[in-house]
Amino acid sequence: MVAAHAFFAQDEGTTFNLEYVWRLLKDEPKWMGESIGNSSKITKSSASGASSDNPNTPSSYEFNSSSPMERPMGQKAAKRKGKAKEIPNAMQDARIKRAATMERLAQCKEDELELKAMNIIMKDTSTMNDNQRDIHEKYYNKMKKKYGM
Repeated sequence: MVAAHAFFAQDEGTTFNLEYVWRLLKDEPKWMGESIGNSSKITKSSASGASSDNPNTPSSYEFNSSSPMERPMGQKAAKRKGKAKEIPNAMQDARIKRAATMERLAQCKEDELELKAMNIIMKDTSTMNDNQRDIHEKYYNKMKKKYGM
């Protein structure tokens, strides 16, 4: 640790006063020493930071093209992933509910028609004239066949 503090003081010109944070983060995959060396980011190669336009001379930044480090999933990505799983289930539930509602509606309409037919069949024919009785009897026979009476 003493050598690391001396190295930091030499590079930055100040003492390293965030050791308590370093102790918390040193074991995190993002900040582990081996993953930083394997990162694909541009890093400084000299303390002066001087740059050169000539590609043959060493530049102030070097590009390390080894495999990128793996990082844990962020909050936004995790939220998107969670929502992606919920949407198909919600859509499926909505389709099932709609199908059940449509079946109930069809059954209600059928029951309503049957009730209307029963009211017509049970109608009092004593006050009807002959023409009305003939029409009622034809409708009665039709309903008898339809509902299996």
